[in-house]
Amino acid sequence: MLRDRRGLLLTSLGVVIFVAYLAYSNPFKVLLEVGRLDLVVFAMAVLINYLGLFFFANSWYLLLKVLGVKISLWEGMRAMFISLFVVWMIPIPVGTEIIRAYLVRDAEDSDMGKAIASVVFHKAYYNIAFGFLIGIAALMVMGLRGGPIPVPPGLVWFVIVFAVGSSIIYGMALNPRLLLGAYNSSPSWVRRNVFDRLYDRGDGGFPQVIEDISSAVNVLMTDPVNNVLSIFMVAFHWSTGALTAYLVSLSLGWRIDFWVIVLIYAMIEFIQQLNVFIPGGLGVIDASLTGAFVLMGVPLSHAAAISLLTRMATYWFEVVLCAAVSFHYGYRESLREYWGNALM
Repeated sequence: MLRDRRGLLLTSLGVVIFVAYLAYSNPFKVLLEVGRLDLVVFAMAVLINYLGLFFFANSWYLLLKVLGVKISLWEGMRAMFISLFVVWMIPIPVGTEIIRAYLVRDAEDSDMGKAIASVVFHKAYYNIAFGFLIGIAALMVMGLRGGPIPVPPGLVWFVIVFAVGSSIIYGMALNPRLLLGAYNSSPSWVRRNVFDRLYDRGDGGFPQVIEDISSAVNVLMTDPVNNVLSIFMVAFHWSTGALTAYLVSLSLGWRIDFWVIVLIYAMIEFIQQLNVFIPGGLGVIDASLTGAFVLMGVPLSHAAAISLLTRMATYWFEVVLCAAVSFHYGYRESLREYWGNALM
């Protein structure tokens, strides 16, 4: 009951923020701008965003195939969609990774070590692609084109360092010595209730998980081709969000430099990664995206229209797709098997 009340309270807070933001930007003017939408260009933006979502799921599926986990591409996509839907509804730090690991750990020729290694590698690749694209965008805008950017350069470098640092931390999380040291130095109740719960087959406990992770990492490192391909797929997925915002702005008659939009979207994505409170960043992300476009000289009502339609394509349409898959395949039953009623 307390979890339900907390979720309702945070969702209500997001709705209040969104309504206040919409009221401030004058909803009537915003709707007038939305009415100027070029439906063909907007439809293209939605399709590209869906394509990016498919590539995102496939980038993880490639890692599972390298590890020899016998699941179909559709099963991998289904696990991805369920994890995204749950975290959109209930923000959980690294929630999509935790949920996907649990959903595939009992697949044929899988184990917890392979599941953990696959999602940690995938998260690290996401951050690598994130930092790389931000660096390219900053170079294009500030270096080659000599133009101003709508965010402080120091913040750009901070986000790049954050992305690289996060990737290093995720890599260290797979180090067997560090994992075993953390396990051995933990109190017995932590071992029993946290670490050992990750392994429920046999008597190996968490040390067996460490062995499985080490073995999985060694297997992944033997296939650089699929690892690089996975990184490129993740990078494509990440870039489709910025490309969607670019096409939405075009559909409303605003031609904004694509690399500037990449930088704007990077800052928004950074805010979204830090969000562990309001489901989907409702209101917060919308207002942040609008503010960034206003700083570029776009009138408030126009900026709000671009933000509203971008969020519709990159969030709400994705929620509809992932919700349909999640409810059809009984996501509650799948998660309850491992977590009881923790997420319900």
